[in-house]
Amino acid sequence: MNFSLKAFLFSSLLSTVAVAAPTTDVNLGGSVATSLTVDAVPTAAASALNLSGGQKIVKVADITMSTNNEQGLSITASDGLLEKTGGTTIAFETTTVVDGAAAPAIAVFADALLGTSAAGSLSQDLYIMYTPATLQDPGAYTGVISLVVTDNA
Repeated sequence: MNFSLKAFLFSSLLSTVAVAAPTTDVNLGGSVATSLTVDAVPTAAASALNLSGGQKIVKVADITMSTNNEQGLSITASDGLLEKTGGTTIAFETTTVVDGAAAPAIAVFADALLGTSAAGSLSQDLYIMYTPATLQDPGAYTGVISLVVTDNA
């Protein structure tokens, strides 16, 4: 067998081996846990509300929220009642403003609460608006505000 025939056979054998080699894929994956937090610190005024007659707007908490969601977060705060057993309730509405901003105007209480449109943190002040009766029944009144923070879809 001459040299060129041997080279041809060897070359053909190598190319057949290279083509016939098995292949496979390595699938990759992972996940990032959601990081959604909220912290509300009541102000001194929250537990010492002025319940004399007339409309009041009072800052009741400092709120700090954060998320790692690219679409940001939303907050809702429940409106509610200040209640006393056997007494007339006092309805209240809630709203938030950017941390350190001036107290909100009455019209703002009908608007949606603030949120974010990107990952990060947000600090807000929580306010309530309420109107005790001129001759509100004396005694201790209590109420609760529920805060719900969710990632935006």
